Amino acid sequence: MRSRDEGARRSGAASLTWEPIVFAVIVFVLTAFGLLMIYSASSIMALTSETTGHDPAYYLKRQLFYIVVGAAVALFVAHFDYHTWSEKFCIPICVAVVAMLLVVFGPAGQGAYGATRWIPAGPVNLQPSEFAKGSVILSAASVAQRYFEDDHDLSGLGIRLALMVGFPLLLILLEPDKGTTCIIGLTVAIMLFLGGMPVRHVATVGAIALAFVLFLAFKDDYSRARIVTMLDPWQDPYGDGYQVIQGLYAFGSGGLFGRGIGNSRQKYSYLPMAHNDFIYAVIGEELGLVGTLMVLALFALLVWIGFRIARSAPDLSGRLIASGCMTLLAIQLSLNACGVLCMAPLSGKPVPFISYGGSSVISTLILMGLVLSVARTSKATGSRGFTVYEGTSQGLRVIEGGMGSPADIRASRGSEGPRGRVSLNSNGTRRIDLGPSASDRLRGRDTSRGGRG
Repeated sequence: MRSRDEGARRSGAASLTWEPIVFAVIVFVLTAFGLLMIYSASSIMALTSETTGHDPAYYLKRQLFYIVVGAAVALFVAHFDYHTWSEKFCIPICVAVVAMLLVVFGPAGQGAYGATRWIPAGPVNLQPSEFAKGSVILSAASVAQRYFEDDHDLSGLGIRLALMVGFPLLLILLEPDKGTTCIIGLTVAIMLFLGGMPVRHVATVGAIALAFVLFLAFKDDYSRARIVTMLDPWQDPYGDGYQVIQGLYAFGSGGLFGRGIGNSRQKYSYLPMAHNDFIYAVIGEELGLVGTLMVLALFALLVWIGFRIARSAPDLSGRLIASGCMTLLAIQLSLNACGVLCMAPLSGKPVPFISYGGSSVISTLILMGLVLSVARTSKATGSRGFTVYEGTSQGLRVIEGGMGSPADIRASRGSEGPRGRVSLNSNGTRRIDLGPSASDRLRGRDTSRGGRG
C-alpha cells in the first residue's frame, strides 16, 4: 500500500516536468516583449541622434546582442548542477566580482549622472553591480547552507557574511548606487529568514541597515531631492519633478487600453530615459492599464513558478538560490514600477527583461539560468531526496525524509501517542506490547520493515 506522503513526493517530482518549460517560455516572452517596447520607445530618439547614425533600430540591435550573450551564458549556467556554482566556484566568482567593483574606482571607471558604475569594455560598458547580484545570492546561499545545516557557528556566519556579502555591498554603496544596495540587501535578508534565521535577528539587522540607508539618503542632496519629488513632484515641475510628471502624463493618456504599440507621444523627447528607467510608463501609454497589469501578471506567474522550483530543491542551498533569484526580481520590478508611479523614490533601476541595458539583461538572464539549474538538478534527484518507510499494520508510514522537515516528522511522531499495542495480562494489568524481540525483527526483516525510497 503506497502512503499519501509517497504519492505527494512523486507528484512533486513530476511537476518539475512542466515548471521549467513554462518558466523558460515566460522568460522568452518577457524578453521578446522588451525588444518590442525598446524599439517603440527609442526609435524616435535614435532616428534624430547623430551618435546612433540616425538608425531607428540602433538600441534594438544592441539589446538583441546583449540578449544573445545573456541567453548563452544562462544556458551554460543551467547546464551544470547548481552545486558547481555555489560550492566549487562560489569564492572565485565572488573574488572576480569584487575585483570588477574595485576597478570601477580606478582610472578605468566611467561615470554618469553623478555616479561611477561602469567599466568600458570595447563597444559596451559593463556595470559590475549588476553581476554582483548573482554572486551575492550564491554566496549567501552557500554561507546559509553551511550555518543552518552544518556547523551552526554564529561567529563564523557573521564573518563569512561580512566578507562575501557585506564587502561587495559596501563597494556598490560607495559608487554610489543605493538602489542596487537596497535590492541586494533586502534579498539577502529574506534568504536568511527563509533559511531559518529567527525573525528578531533579521529584523534587528534590517532596522540597522535601513537606518543607515535613510541617513545616507537624507545626507545626500541628490537622494533627498528624490524623496521630496516623490512626495510632491509639482513643487519643481521643470526640474526634479519633470521626469516623474511626464511619466504620469504617459500613464494618464494611455487610459484603459492604450494608444497602441508605437503611438506613444511622450517618447517624442518629452519623457527622458523612455527606453530605460521609464519604459513602464511607455507601456502604460501604448497598452493602457490592461497592458501594464498583464505585464505584472506575467512577472507574478514567473515568480510563483520560481518559488515552486525552489520548494522542490533537494537541499537548503538550492531552495535559497532559486528563492533569492526570484525575490530579487520581484523587488527590482516593484521598485521601478512604484518609482514611475510616484509611490516610491526613483531608484534608476530598470524593469527586468524589458528595459534597455546590457549588463542588466545579461545578469537577469544569468539569474534565470541559476533557477533552471536548480530545477534540472531537482528533477534529476527525484526532487525530494530519499524517504525511509516503516511497515505498520495499516501499510507504510514515513519515518524520515519525504514531504516535510525532520522537525515536522518528529512532531507527527509525538502526536501519535505510544507506539505499540495495549493489552491486559492475566492479572488485569495494562501492558504495552512493543513488538517482537530484536532477534524476531531480524528474522522477519524482509516482511516487517519497509525500505528506502
